[in-house]
Amino acid sequence: AVQSGELDEALLDRAVERILTLIAKAEVTLSEDYAYDVQAHHLLARRVAGEGAVLLKNDDHLLPLKRDAKVALIGRFAKHPRYQGAGSSLINSTRLDTIYEEIVKLVGEENLSYADGYTEKSDAADEALIQEALQVASNADVVVICAGLTDMYETEGLDRENMKMPSGHDALIKKLAAAHEKVAVVLSNGSPVEMPWANDVRSILEGYLGGQAGAGAIADILYGKVNPSGKLAETFPLKLEDTPSYFYFPGGPVTVEYRESIYVGYRYYDTVGQEVLFPFGHGLSYTHFDYSDLNLKLAQGPDGEVVRVQLKVKNTGEVAGQEIVQIYVRDIKSTVFRPAKELKGFVKVALNPGEETDVTVELGRRAFAFYDVSQQDWVVEAGDFEILAGASSQDIRLSGTLQLTSAQNATPPANQEQLAAYYHFPRGKAIGQRDFEALLGRAVPPNQSPKKGHYTLNTPVEAMGDSFIARRIFKMMEKQVGQMIQGQEDAPTSLLVRAMVHEMPLRGLVMMGDRPLNRGQMEALLLMINGRFFKGLAAFLKAGKAK
Repeated sequence: AVQSGELDEALLDRAVERILTLIAKAEVTLSEDYAYDVQAHHLLARRVAGEGAVLLKNDDHLLPLKRDAKVALIGRFAKHPRYQGAGSSLINSTRLDTIYEEIVKLVGEENLSYADGYTEKSDAADEALIQEALQVASNADVVVICAGLTDMYETEGLDRENMKMPSGHDALIKKLAAAHEKVAVVLSNGSPVEMPWANDVRSILEGYLGGQAGAGAIADILYGKVNPSGKLAETFPLKLEDTPSYFYFPGGPVTVEYRESIYVGYRYYDTVGQEVLFPFGHGLSYTHFDYSDLNLKLAQGPDGEVVRVQLKVKNTGEVAGQEIVQIYVRDIKSTVFRPAKELKGFVKVALNPGEETDVTVELGRRAFAFYDVSQQDWVVEAGDFEILAGASSQDIRLSGTLQLTSAQNATPPANQEQLAAYYHFPRGKAIGQRDFEALLGRAVPPNQSPKKGHYTLNTPVEAMGDSFIARRIFKMMEKQVGQMIQGQEDAPTSLLVRAMVHEMPLRGLVMMGDRPLNRGQMEALLLMINGRFFKGLAAFLKAGKAK
């Protein structure tokens, strides 16, 4: 680009100088030994995990547990925690806490019993282990079950095929809940799960993947040393079929169609009135917070006019706690289709029993805007907007209306009648191709696997099934991967590697094996796969000599 005159060499020099400056800084830093307080960092990790855990359910105030209660701690995760994701997120922790050991540190071992409840390897229910758990639980005042998703259920590079937990975990919870009236479930998982037993247990604590000190944080919450204050950053649907992308995911074999448009997550559930297990923003506490005195006014901020949302929050319970106040905006009458409400601000406050505080959230004009496709810009329409303050997207405590003026004019879609499905989005039904094409503004591309003669370097080798040569190559790839993961077939990494092979395009062969193919050889191979064998063979031999 410099040689052709398209790029000023001075701009290139400036970019290079920035890179060299960063390298020089890194060199100085890396040349010194780095020291830090391991214990202080571990305590910080414990506090972070404690604030991130979410109390989903707590009927009859089962939690926090009394320190002298006889507790049956059930579930292998209690002694062998799942605390991080699989794949590139794997880290080497400085230490690793377990829920069992941390509870012992808090209250001692005399009132604590334990049973595995399920196996590490198998997803199926183990009746012998469940019977052992039932026996242990029969002598306890409270049962705490540690369950969730294993590494094999959540692995980088692989989409989950469902939202279910291992059947062994579900079976354990159901049988213990049927036998004992005081059951709390602690979940370890990286994403939402179905809970067919949710109505049968008293308490549910979502611990997510809490890191090396996450087990200590869970113990703190179970016994009231820490008051839970986390809120869900995602909706927990009742079942997979309730999700807005259910009809279109995972798509393929060639294209993926996002027919749900803007109706993703709570924007879908709240707009269409779909019942959920736990809504976006949900999270309970060991205390209670009252909201009052909502006040809305226009003010001048550093970057222009803002809407200043003010309200009071009071801790009306008996223990100190933290609350996350969420501010949602609803355009009462919009030219374009919009969700029922959108989160535009939130603030976390800490309050002692009986304490009250003022909460202020400032909303700039962008908080009321939508993206106008025709103008390729963010637009604020004049009109009435409803401001909602709540403890979740479905627990709205206060609301008020504000009228905004605007010099901008939205460009209404010319085909509003054809977009009726998006102005009145259906619940539990798929958007048809005609409706999606009206939104897309063009025809949907054919979604069919290519046939022999039309393969490209980007076609997965596995998808070239009507080519004898491609089938042989794929078998070779599978064999090579089998050798790579030999002895580690039950590890999450093996699932990722196998998935990579099944999805690898032909051009990926440039990275495989001790003698990978060059670009010329791959293009020649593609000719042979597409049925032009002799021309491809000649080109392959020629490219091999060049290599």
